[in-house]
Amino acid sequence: MASTGSKKHLWVAVVMWLSFCLLATAAQAQSKPVIAIGHLPHFTGAYAATQAAFAPAQEDAIEWANRTNYVPGAELKLVWADGGTDTAKSLAAFKKMISESPKPVVIIGESTATGTALVKMHAQEKVPDVEGGMSLAMIQPPSWTFCQPPPYQSQFGAWVDYFLKHVWKKSEPPKFAWLTWDNPFGKAPMTPEAEAYLKSKGIKVVATEFIPAVPSDTTAHILRLKASGADFTYGGMYPSALAVVLKDMDKLGMTGKITIGMSYACNLGELTKYVGPLANGVHITGINTLVEEWDKKCPMVSQMYKEKKRDVDQWGYGNCWSKFAIAIEAVKMAAQKVGASKVDGQAVYDALVAMRNFDAWGTSPPISFSETRRVGMDSVEIQTVENQKVISKGFFPVPDLLPGGKDVPK
Repeated sequence: MASTGSKKHLWVAVVMWLSFCLLATAAQAQSKPVIAIGHLPHFTGAYAATQAAFAPAQEDAIEWANRTNYVPGAELKLVWADGGTDTAKSLAAFKKMISESPKPVVIIGESTATGTALVKMHAQEKVPDVEGGMSLAMIQPPSWTFCQPPPYQSQFGAWVDYFLKHVWKKSEPPKFAWLTWDNPFGKAPMTPEAEAYLKSKGIKVVATEFIPAVPSDTTAHILRLKASGADFTYGGMYPSALAVVLKDMDKLGMTGKITIGMSYACNLGELTKYVGPLANGVHITGINTLVEEWDKKCPMVSQMYKEKKRDVDQWGYGNCWSKFAIAIEAVKMAAQKVGASKVDGQAVYDALVAMRNFDAWGTSPPISFSETRRVGMDSVEIQTVENQKVISKGFFPVPDLLPGGKDVPK
């Protein structure tokens, strides 16, 4: 029979061994390199309503990646600052994030105007931008900015092709009008290549209406649109702005008289909440998986939304995840190549250049970049509202309507 003293010594040894294990585990955790991922959303200003859902989404995407050890041997840290839908504020926010320790190895941008203004700064700081906006200045010449969506003029080309094939039923060519925001995002599709594409289809531009960022009365715009005889439109604006347009169209008896197309950033679910049945028939060149397909295509998004009991707009929530997927995947690729402790902006840049056919965790069409390519997608998902429900009309290829692109009419 063991003595009391022996038992005591045994317990002391066990306690010491457990303490050693705990200390070793803690030391290992502390030695785990922390990799910062930056985010430049716009939680105030004209973009605030649509981007509000990005706040919980950014936290949940990082938490999920850490929880699943998506980047083995590293801890991801979120660093963000509000750009305020203002270029000057966004520049200050960028500088603030860059001064953080650890410095972000990649920053996710959420604005065409801001992304364009920051192209040179991203290159100077050697911190790549995974950008939700799009402009020619971001992608030509190839820079440190990697745009998620197809060029706006190419999205527009896909909308024209879809409209002619699936919506327009008459023998004569339809009449077209630009109906869009009066800012860089809204004007981005309006390029000579886009105009040439319309002309090649026999389509005439009969009106151009620029809507203020925060409109209050668009009656004059709608009256001119009505007088033009336009059959369909395209442009870029957020749902809060388009809601004003649709209500004014309804007052003037124009509901359903013109088929409205918008770029991907016009959240149809949010639009339907604003205007109900007036949203029926509005189309977008979508780039994100429909909420109804989350469980099948991107279950982690659905899981975190439910687990965290989020009550924010689901489209915005999923849209934010789609960009974090690209950034986190690039960090993972960089860590695999250089080691988690050596991941920096250059390593993430190299990873983005090497990214091919990445499924974006099922949140969007596949993503591919290269040494010369800074556009992630080759297709859009045409989405529309029917009976106040957002539905998919399927993927549609985007024509290459960049300057010198293979689909630009000669």
